[in-house]
Amino acid sequence: MTSQDILEKVAKSMVAAGIYKDAQTAIQALAVEQIERKIAAYRKQVQKFERKYNHTLEEHSRLLEGKASMEDEEEWMEWKGAVVMLEAWQRALQELLNGAS
Repeated sequence: MTSQDILEKVAKSMVAAGIYKDAQTAIQALAVEQIERKIAAYRKQVQKFERKYNHTLEEHSRLLEGKASMEDEEEWMEWKGAVVMLEAWQRALQELLNGAS
């Protein structure tokens, strides 16, 4: 069974239960919900770093330039990864919502 088959099966059962008006609406709602969960998780991770250092990643990058330890570099990479993923998921949500209009 493919991913598409699984999504369609779930969507059809949600439509049959009266939760959504059609399969497309159900699949879109599931996608939006999942993307919003990802955004919340990455936002929380970014905020954790911002609270820890009391500045943004950009400021942190300038402060570390040329004097970062291996530990600093690893943490910076984790922070940078969270920022990149947050932005990617935010773009994905925007594209999904814009495509729905």
